[in-house]
Amino acid sequence: MRSPVAKLHRSKKRSFGSRSRRAHEEDEEEQLEARLFGSRKQQRTGSNSQDDHDGTGTGLGWMQDSELFTVDLPTATDGDVSEDEFENEPTVEFMEESTRALPEPNQEDEKPQLWHDPADDAVSVSLKSSKRTRKLARGKGGEDRVNGGELWSKLREQFERLHPKPDWASSRADNNLPTMQRLLASTASFINTGALDDRRPPLPTTTIDIQRLRNANAGSVSEEGSSSGLAGIVDLVWHPSTKMPVLATAGTDRRVRFYNIDGHTNAPLLTLHIPSLPLSRLSFHPSGTSLLITGTRPFYYTYDLVSQTITRSPRNLFGSAPTPTSPQSLERTRFSPDGTLLAVAGRRGAVSIVEWSHGGSTGVVVAELKSGRGGTVADLAWSEDSSELSVLGGRDGAEVEVWDVSEKKIVRRWKDDRAYGGQLIRQYRSQYTAVGSSTGIVNIYHSTTLASTRSDANSGVEPLKSLEHLTTPISTMAFHPSGELFVSASSAKQKQLKLYHLPTGTAFSNWPTNATPLGRVNSLGFSSGGEYMAAGNTKGAVLLWSLKHFAN
Repeated sequence: MRSPVAKLHRSKKRSFGSRSRRAHEEDEEEQLEARLFGSRKQQRTGSNSQDDHDGTGTGLGWMQDSELFTVDLPTATDGDVSEDEFENEPTVEFMEESTRALPEPNQEDEKPQLWHDPADDAVSVSLKSSKRTRKLARGKGGEDRVNGGELWSKLREQFERLHPKPDWASSRADNNLPTMQRLLASTASFINTGALDDRRPPLPTTTIDIQRLRNANAGSVSEEGSSSGLAGIVDLVWHPSTKMPVLATAGTDRRVRFYNIDGHTNAPLLTLHIPSLPLSRLSFHPSGTSLLITGTRPFYYTYDLVSQTITRSPRNLFGSAPTPTSPQSLERTRFSPDGTLLAVAGRRGAVSIVEWSHGGSTGVVVAELKSGRGGTVADLAWSEDSSELSVLGGRDGAEVEVWDVSEKKIVRRWKDDRAYGGQLIRQYRSQYTAVGSSTGIVNIYHSTTLASTRSDANSGVEPLKSLEHLTTPISTMAFHPSGELFVSASSAKQKQLKLYHLPTGTAFSNWPTNATPLGRVNSLGFSSGGEYMAAGNTKGAVLLWSLKHFAN
């Protein structure tokens, strides 16, 4: 009988032997890996292996610690503008490759294969050995044996022969064109002068069918906007064409962003960076071919959507030397509906009329409207035929002067008596005029009532409806393209937005709710087709909703 010491000695021998066998097997595995994959067998070293890895192994051992890292300093954002900023040129950043070569008209756009298996070339298949593949042979004397790649090509040719490409696939827009270029490729008119579908049933007066969609700018929210709010939205505007669902937004980071709105992905199109201009307002030209970009400076930029170029306004547009009435900022501007004139609010109640041509690059001031009433110009609104301009202002902000632009004279005056401190004025065709005040009240007037006022009178006019749901200054409001909806909002407090049934002046009871994440809304608008409503807030979000009643 063996002693315990002998058993222990024998077990140690077995353990040492098993470990040596495992080490030998590991060496064989490493040698096999080296032969198959070309890897170099690592040498088992002691404590010096780490030093070798940090030194000669990486090639960085001779460098100083301070040379191993670089720091990207932050760039300037919004704030005071230095003199050097006026020399900074605007930049255009496309969200997709826009310089791609265009294919020939008859050239097949066949994408290359992403991957090729070399084993397919080693496969040999007899086409005549099976009834299913016999038809793939080229006639009676055709090839019998083909490799895997040739078999795949023959099967594809047979499928396309049995199932030809449909006409709708051939008539699709060329996907090689940039998105903005595809949207502008149509030769049809941008503007739909007709009203929305008259066959649609009447809009309910108390509740509205509305659904929140993915945020319009969800794909390009800046890092500042998500945390510190530096990239808040200051304005947004929809393209005037119902065939071009494009939304443009302006942020406090001095960037203008374009989005292709579909309610699902809302793909970003491009970004304009204008370092020299703190942005305040965006305005699409009524033709839809250019975008006017203005701010707190006495100059503007225009972006041509067709040529994809950005141009600054002419030097000395408002004179070589500033006058007491010349504008020092272009925060309040308005295009005439026919696109020939641009009204710019100046100081001391004056309004400059700029003749608009060639995208504004050669604009000329053709008139200056001055009534002598003093005060500031709060807002501007054109008549539908572009012949008259309504100027909201005066010392209390509640006086409206209606100018005949061609005659350069005032044809009517009226006063918004029920609200103090006018903020905004909007018109819907020749039917409605809305005035938003600093008290939160919005008065809706019928245009026929305002047409009966006189030029020598400054009396109050009874509004058609008085909307008194908000109690803080109105910062933005808009008419729906159908004339059935009206929306107003205030950025002074959280969740200050109301949506109304315009013909009755009734606020919808089911929306917005306390759970609607509005924030401080300072810009909003309806799409030209009326199916979407967008709202931008001070946190940088562009909220988007679908109006089911108007959806196609």
